[in-house]
Amino acid sequence: MRVRGTRRVIVVACALLLVATACGNESSGSKSGGSDGGGSSDTNTTVNQPGVTADTINVGGVASITNPLNAPYGDIFKGVKAYFAKVNKAGGIYGRKLEVSSERDDQTTQNLREVQGLISEDNVFAALGMATIFDFSGGSKALEANGMPTFGWNINSDWNKQNLFGNSGALCIGCEGIELPWMAKQLDKKVIGVLAYSVDNSKDCAKGVQKSFDKFPSAKVGFYSDSLSFGDVDFSVEVSKMKEAGVDFITTCMDTNGVLAVAKEARKQKLNAIQYLPNGYDQAFMKANGDFFEGSYVRVPFVPFETNPKPKGLDEYLTWMEHEGDTPNELTTYGWINAAMFVQGLKAAGPNFTQQKVVDAINKNTADTAGGMIPPIDWTTQHTETRPPVGCAALVKVEKKKFVPAFVPKGKAYVCFPRDATLSTKPTYK
Repeated sequence: MRVRGTRRVIVVACALLLVATACGNESSGSKSGGSDGGGSSDTNTTVNQPGVTADTINVGGVASITNPLNAPYGDIFKGVKAYFAKVNKAGGIYGRKLEVSSERDDQTTQNLREVQGLISEDNVFAALGMATIFDFSGGSKALEANGMPTFGWNINSDWNKQNLFGNSGALCIGCEGIELPWMAKQLDKKVIGVLAYSVDNSKDCAKGVQKSFDKFPSAKVGFYSDSLSFGDVDFSVEVSKMKEAGVDFITTCMDTNGVLAVAKEARKQKLNAIQYLPNGYDQAFMKANGDFFEGSYVRVPFVPFETNPKPKGLDEYLTWMEHEGDTPNELTTYGWINAAMFVQGLKAAGPNFTQQKVVDAINKNTADTAGGMIPPIDWTTQHTETRPPVGCAALVKVEKKKFVPAFVPKGKAYVCFPRDATLSTKPTYK
């Protein structure tokens, strides 16, 4: 396995909240019968594609393994491997095993270089396990030009290309939405505090929050700042101003280190406000710091682990993570979701699969749930229309350092609203 770029570099970057021709390969005949519902009984099928051998389909990815947050972005590969282990245990697909043969580290700032290396040097069929926190625009353009099926953690707007498939579809980071104003109304919160870094995507996220409350005025934005410096841990001025404004609900477009610093300062100044964390679903982090977030809410872009009873897709995921000896977290979940999307595309493409056939097959899917792990994605419109007819979100509450499902009946994961919802619209649940 190739692991590139292991040295640490000093970077000035922010974790974004809301991320040539391929070289030759061996042409081969497939063995009979893949399984996991996606194999084929066809024999002697020749597949002349990058990364495909007589018995293997190789994939690789690029993640910000070296990053200023010391965050486990490389764990996305663990989720991919767990899903592949499940498929391979059942016999693989089209007689071939699935393998992650390349794990590249873009060191946060070298994404284009590592993506170009993945395309031109690593002989892989698909880019799978993409988790970069900064500067993905160049890499996404290179992947688009190459036509390689690409799957990853989409935390920026560069995932709108036809051959790129993010864990939750494409994003409109600065768009307004009803979810947060609806939450404020349910919780009887009156004054909102908004905090963001002076980085484009973080600022866009904050603008989206402002526009949401402008359109759905369940509360007023009493304090707003999108000029914070990444790495700053002194929020005494901001918290003091929020206290003066009567803020009782804080929403941030920041990383976990930032929100923790805000929470600690709020406690110090006795600001009685909970937080909304769009990027805080981290069991280890909350176990260590949950006292500072009691009563706060976290958005989860997939079925939360705490859902009870567990749907089949979640149960399979947790079972296979344990089987592989890995601890589930947000990034491993994205890896599993991405792998499920990829395998589904292979199944739909048929035994004579090509990169383009996989891309085309996925783009015909109108309800991709990654095996029941995410709300349905309509790929026929998702690349150009980032706001589906019905939008769903999973929300959990922090109680005694743990996450518990919020706002949903038992056994349901998502609160869902139609595109034309108002504050008086009753949500549905899935």
